[in-house]
Amino acid sequence: MDVALRKRIWRYRTMYLFLLPAVILIVVFSYAPMVGLIMAFEDYDIVNGMFRSPFVGFENFKHLFRDADFLRSLRNTVALNGIHIAIGFTLPIGLAILIFEMQDSAFKRITQTITYLPHFVSWVAIAGIVYKLLDEYTGVANILLRALDREAIPFMRRPDLFWWILIIVAIWKEIGWETIIYLAALSGIPAEQYEAAVVDGASKWQQLIYITLPSIAPTIGLMFIFTIAHLVTNSPISFGAIYNMRNALVSEYSDTLDYYIFLQGIRRVRYGIATAMGLLRGLAGLVLVLGANGISRRIRKYGAF
Repeated sequence: MDVALRKRIWRYRTMYLFLLPAVILIVVFSYAPMVGLIMAFEDYDIVNGMFRSPFVGFENFKHLFRDADFLRSLRNTVALNGIHIAIGFTLPIGLAILIFEMQDSAFKRITQTITYLPHFVSWVAIAGIVYKLLDEYTGVANILLRALDREAIPFMRRPDLFWWILIIVAIWKEIGWETIIYLAALSGIPAEQYEAAVVDGASKWQQLIYITLPSIAPTIGLMFIFTIAHLVTNSPISFGAIYNMRNALVSEYSDTLDYYIFLQGIRRVRYGIATAMGLLRGLAGLVLVLGANGISRRIRKYGAF
């Protein structure tokens, strides 16, 4: 080991000791389980285990691309997460700026609390509320429609409406939580910049364009890099959201890759196919992160790594 590196480690030994538990957790729960990826290349038999099951090469991967359910799940995942990112990525930024501009008062604290709370409510409860509100016969939405002499709409049984209902609910649930990072970035902007802008006669709009947004641009870029990987992974439209919001009538548009993995691995006990799907999804997420990071470096000259 290099002498300078040894000195650096010794100098910051206390910090490294605090970091050690996190490193151990990552190794145990993130890297060690990767040994199980061998199942993606096997006709896995739970009796024989990973190291004695028949090796089938890329047969599981070939099966995926011949499976209509997989292709439909891929379409739904990309569409749902893509629309969510397109609409929902900028909303937390706007909400954070609005909250930041509020004077420190009870109203500001109440607003923050109200927007954060849905994040801590499980999707089981959220789905139950949504089904009750949108019920064709007793839901508030349809009671209002009938009061306006309109025909009731079976919202949760309409495949063409499912994407939009799920996206709106997911944005509402997480928008407050996602503002925390942007509020932290906004708090780091020196107050002197705004004071100088006011002296120079800058309007609120000009302060936003020339001070606020440029100051939090690195944070926005970093969050975009992390968010773009979610195009094919289990966030922002999580497995919990799909599992609790879906039903048989909208399965054509509700079943995502997460649900496909659950269906193959848990219900159908086809561990090899489920593992192959998980591996493909992880590799796709890696490619998206690296691509977004490269674009960020080219455009803004900074990235996550």
